[in-house]
Amino acid sequence: MSVIREAAAKLNLSLDLNGVFPDGYHEIHTVMQSVGVYDTVTLVPAEGISLRSSLDGPLKEHPGSAAEIPCDASNTAYKAALRFAEYTGVNVGVGIEIVKRIPSGAGLAGGSADAAAVISGLDEMYRTGLSERQLCEIGARVGADVPFCIVGGTMLAQNIGDLLTPLPPLSGYSVLIVKPDAHVSTKEAYAAFDACDHIRHPATSWLLHAYLRGDLKTFFAGCANVFEQTVEVAGRAEIKSVMRSFGSELALMTGSGSAIFGLFRSANDRDACRAELTRWSVFSGELWQSGLRRG
Repeated sequence: MSVIREAAAKLNLSLDLNGVFPDGYHEIHTVMQSVGVYDTVTLVPAEGISLRSSLDGPLKEHPGSAAEIPCDASNTAYKAALRFAEYTGVNVGVGIEIVKRIPSGAGLAGGSADAAAVISGLDEMYRTGLSERQLCEIGARVGADVPFCIVGGTMLAQNIGDLLTPLPPLSGYSVLIVKPDAHVSTKEAYAAFDACDHIRHPATSWLLHAYLRGDLKTFFAGCANVFEQTVEVAGRAEIKSVMRSFGSELALMTGSGSAIFGLFRSANDRDACRAELTRWSVFSGELWQSGLRRG
């Protein structure tokens, strides 16, 4: 029996970092959103664990948008299969096939989304009947973003990103994502943040109050990504300016970069903006209220 999952990318609508825990992880405070730019992950019965991947969509047209994707035990999807086996005691034998549409090195959690798909898919394949909480426990052993990618929707993420609080769904927006040529190393981005003497932090509590009141204008006006102060991405300012000129209500870098997204009320405005930004790799989608869908 094969199992298919469509695994959504994530956006950070606002992202702040605070202290550092003793284990070296940073304390995160972010509003995360699933978006319908997705990888397709297919699981098939096999001997042992194997993995292969291919590119589709804009990644196929612009392969440079995707950093080299390992197909061995260093891949998060492969790690997810190992952590699932450890957690459940199942002797996992699976061939993992990933069709990549989410660019890597972009802050879109493509690797975490694939890992989430593997955990959810193996639960179905082996009929282990795990709860969402148990799936997220496995996911947290793979990476901090994996629990969000399992649950998805609109969430406040805290701690190292694994403490999730549901927020009222954000709806009615079309999304444009632009991937500049640069690939950002998450490790190097955090090191640059740590080396910075002064960071302007978003007023997170105030932002959340605005969001919960339904005051999206105030919420979007205050959203920020602290990595934009320490991570240089060529073309970012131009991309954000073009997005705003076409009516984007929020234009921001996601994660540690390098992708920039814009939220548009009008799909026509989004598509017109896309036509102005074709010198880079451009992706469009709608907001999802889940992290995974059955293929």
